[in-house]
Amino acid sequence: MNLLEAIKLVPDHRKNRGIRHPLWLMLTIILLGSCTGYWGYKPLVEFTKNHQKTLIKLLALPPDIRFPSDSTFRNIIQALDFEILAVIFNVWCKQTLSIDEGELMAMDGKGIKSTLTGGNSSYQNFVTMVSVYSHHHGWVVRHQVMENKQKSELEVVEELVQELSGKKVVITLDALHCQKKTLALIIKSGNDYIVTLKKNQLNLFKAAKKLVSSTMASDENEVSECAHGRTTTRHTKIYPIPPEFLPLWAGAKHIIVVRRYGTRWEGKKSRRHLINFDEVHYYLSSLDWSASQFAEAIRGHWLIENRLHWVKDVTLNEDNDIRRGGNAPANWAMVRQFLVSLARMKGTHTFPEALRLMANQIEDLSELLFDLSGQDKPVKCLA
Repeated sequence: MNLLEAIKLVPDHRKNRGIRHPLWLMLTIILLGSCTGYWGYKPLVEFTKNHQKTLIKLLALPPDIRFPSDSTFRNIIQALDFEILAVIFNVWCKQTLSIDEGELMAMDGKGIKSTLTGGNSSYQNFVTMVSVYSHHHGWVVRHQVMENKQKSELEVVEELVQELSGKKVVITLDALHCQKKTLALIIKSGNDYIVTLKKNQLNLFKAAKKLVSSTMASDENEVSECAHGRTTTRHTKIYPIPPEFLPLWAGAKHIIVVRRYGTRWEGKKSRRHLINFDEVHYYLSSLDWSASQFAEAIRGHWLIENRLHWVKDVTLNEDNDIRRGGNAPANWAMVRQFLVSLARMKGTHTFPEALRLMANQIEDLSELLFDLSGQDKPVKCLA
């Protein structure tokens, strides 16, 4: 099933009376228009005017069709259940984005600020998107959305782990997901893990520190760099875990210790100054890797923050989106997932460069999104 077929299966939430435009057409225009540079309700109307002939040809529409107004687009985005677009995104990923054996996959959640309701009270609620992000390619291969009042991020990550069953990938996680059940599911699913270890698992943290202080590292690696006026040295050591040392933690084979030290900027622009820092972090893994391999994978995990969450917040203005009302903020966040992955597929040096390259490229994007060309052309996997 391709993306267009999946969209056509989405049940229409509207009342039959007064419907002028089929839901599948609305969703197709929203995705295609937004990803080619027409971001917003009135820009989508402009998109249909600028590309009327092409849309009629690609989607086999009647030549005299009247396209939707901006208020119609707004009503659809505000009323549509955001979980529908989340499911549609996963359908597209399964069809388009391959997952290679041994690939590093970061899992992490991001709350969508503009969905917050309830302020600072106990009734606070917001939508969180949990993504599975490829370290190498920079795109999202799976995701799920949740409301924090209804579900926890731990549950969602467990479900995503099972989604990747049999893929033989390495899943990297932050300390929140250093849980016996989660790690057991990863091993049972045929995958491996590298997880941050902190005091939220106090007994495990103490055991790791005791092992590190009482044994010699089996391998170590040191890398230094100077960038943007900062200097950083990363010293990585690995410690094999003896048999039966951590019997309750499935697959645990190594404790990894990373010491980071150097200088970095602190303070706001007008008062920025360099400070020295020296910090030590612990990790748990089911892999038999060298120190240099662990060092690269651990650093790569934070690409999900720098190349996904930061891009959506700063470049695409997700947290301060002016398009509010109903489910609009969450649905626009779903559209941004498509946009980020499509941009990464272009293999450009920067994200803004990819956006410029995609602008008005309706036929190119329609092939990547909906396979409207009718040809079997595998997607090139670009770094």
